[in-house]
Amino acid sequence: MKLYLIRHAESHGNTKGKIISTTNFELTEKGIAQARRIGAKLCAELKGKKVSAYCSSLARARQTLQEILQCTRHEDTVITETSCLKEMDLGLLEGMSWEERRQKYPEIDLDEKLSLLRAPGGESYEDVKKRCLTFIESHLKDTDNDSNIIIVSHGITLRVLTNLLLNRPDEDINHLNWMENTALTELARQKQSHTYQVIRLNDYSHLEELKTAGYENWGLFAKRDYQKS
Repeated sequence: MKLYLIRHAESHGNTKGKIISTTNFELTEKGIAQARRIGAKLCAELKGKKVSAYCSSLARARQTLQEILQCTRHEDTVITETSCLKEMDLGLLEGMSWEERRQKYPEIDLDEKLSLLRAPGGESYEDVKKRCLTFIESHLKDTDNDSNIIIVSHGITLRVLTNLLLNRPDEDINHLNWMENTALTELARQKQSHTYQVIRLNDYSHLEELKTAGYENWGLFAKRDYQKS
């Protein structure tokens, strides 16, 4: 079985310079172009293959998945939306600038202390982990080994889901970089052991001129190589 884990494309929330989690924004024009770019990347790989498709219940994830399926010629594929894949509810942090967050909640670190995070008035890391475990048990555990599954979700949730699928300790997530918009993480499940191995991790090479400005500065924070740590 192959899993194609994809972060949603750029939404109007990504352009505001604010912390956004559960607010429901749609894609920008650039975001639509990003979604079509990753769809084109996957088209040859998925040609003639049956695909299953899952996404968060937030609009930016569903829109991204719809654009991808159009490009891969799987537009008739049924999309399963699930709240298990929605972004972590960041509670009182929602709508704050990153500088406001640093001033009001200096103890909160969404990068290197994600495994310890409990958002004020929102969810904890453990809450998101439970949702991801529910998704794995409900939709992936008994899936045929020849399946190709596209999953579109969000920055924090995809970090949690990836770490779980790879059976890594909770603290390892603190070395997993933020995923760029429409970045692709491809995992393959081994038939005998049912464990996953990384084929591609946070691959955004398809974006080229559509990359997020400054992503290399804020997104690639990890001081250790996740795959080697």
